Order: sequence, then C-alpha cells, then structure tokens
Amino acid sequence: MYTEEKNGLKLLRFDSFRKLGGIACAVSTRAGGVSQGPYAGLNLGSGSGDKIESVEENLALFCAALGAEPARLERMRQRHTANVAVVENGGSTPPDNTDALVTASPGVPLLGLSADCALTVFYDQQRGVLAVAHSGWRGALLDVYGATLNVMRLRFGCEPANIIAGISPMISAAQYPVKEDFLEKLKAFYPGGADKRFLALKEGRHFFNLRELLRLRLEALGVREHEFMHLCTFSEKELFYSWRRDGEKTGRFGLLAMLT
Repeated sequence: MYTEEKNGLKLLRFDSFRKLGGIACAVSTRAGGVSQGPYAGLNLGSGSGDKIESVEENLALFCAALGAEPARLERMRQRHTANVAVVENGGSTPPDNTDALVTASPGVPLLGLSADCALTVFYDQQRGVLAVAHSGWRGALLDVYGATLNVMRLRFGCEPANIIAGISPMISAAQYPVKEDFLEKLKAFYPGGADKRFLALKEGRHFFNLRELLRLRLEALGVREHEFMHLCTFSEKELFYSWRRDGEKTGRFGLLAMLT
C-alpha cells in the first residue's frame, strides 16, 4: 500500500496495481471533502444522513482524482448479500440488494462503500475484467467472493489464478468483540472447530478476525495474488468512518475502480 494526495484528498493505493496497465483504483479516506458534523470530510454515503449535495460533491472530487466521469459512476444498494450485478454502460440506477459489481467496459467506475466492512477489487488483466465487492461477516459467510468470481468466470472466462485482488482497510480483530449468537452462526458455516482460525479468545471474550476469514476464502477460491491494506477503520479515526465506533451517524469511505 502507498498513499497519494490529490485534489486535497488523501488516497490509498495498492502496490499490486502500481505497475499494471488498464486499471485505476483507490481507497478514499476522510481527508478532504465538504461534509460537516459527524460526517466531516469525504463522506461518500448518500444513505448516511448527510446532505445529498455534499455527498455528490464528494463523489465528484473522488472521481476527478482518478480521472473518472461522475455521470458514469456505478453504485449499488448494499445489503450484506452475495448478489452480483454485471455493468455495461454505467451511470444507471443502483441495483438493490447487491454487494458486488462486475464490468468489462473501460471508463465505467465501480464504487463500493464501507464504514468497517471490507471492500475488494478483483482485476483480470488478461481478460480486461474488473469487479468490486463489499463484504462484512454476512457477506463473507454467504460467499460474496465466490459469487463474484463465478460471474467473472461464467460471463467473461476469467480464471481465479489470473486475478489480482486488493482489499481495503476494515475493522481489526482487536476491535471486533462478538457474542454467543454470532459464534453460533460461525459454527453453522464452519463446524468442527474450523471457525477458530478466525476467532481469538482474550480475557473471556471472543474477537472476530474478518481479514483472516477473507484471506482464507481467497486462497480456497484460487486467488493467489492478493494485497490487504493493514489499517483498522475503528482505530484510525482521522482516516476512516466506523459504524462500530460512532454508531449510525457516521459517513462512508469508498473503493473506486475503473478499467482504463
């Protein structure tokens, strides 16, 4: 990971894509932007309670930093699902109940939003195919990664071995205590103690490692090249919005990716 300051924004970039052609990609931070109050900074989430005009201005600033056209921006109404939509022209009404977007069209920016969850970009340079996925623990258990890769393979002939993945900052295990009802859900998907690979017990409390679960899924799916941004959205208050830290009145940071 490396940082870049552009148009008053502080962006996070993946080292994996630094020398590759055909892709523009960045993760936003709170730095810059026009939002005020609890959303102060570059809030990109229109459903957060912030002023719509502020969010749209922030989105235009983020797009401009990557050379993308805001009018072609493709968003989604994320609902912690494993539903995937294929995008052709961009700029359409955001599909509901969707947590991953796939495109083979250059110049169409795909946007995922988060306030603790992981945002992932998948890029197949050989096929010229791009995807952006949003995943919290629900999406991880429903296997939004597998669903995204299946669409990339069936629709465009992509193979996991040729795909490079970049994963945004997310909440760290140290800041993610979970209760018994959550543990029961994990055990239903990972019986026989397999869930302990992404759980830690400290002072009588269990802590969930979303990053480790996602890493294991990538490896199981055959995505050998992947880069995680090792920053915690909960701990880095100056950089990121966090639902678990601040509650419902908080903004959203984003991952924007586009074929060039």
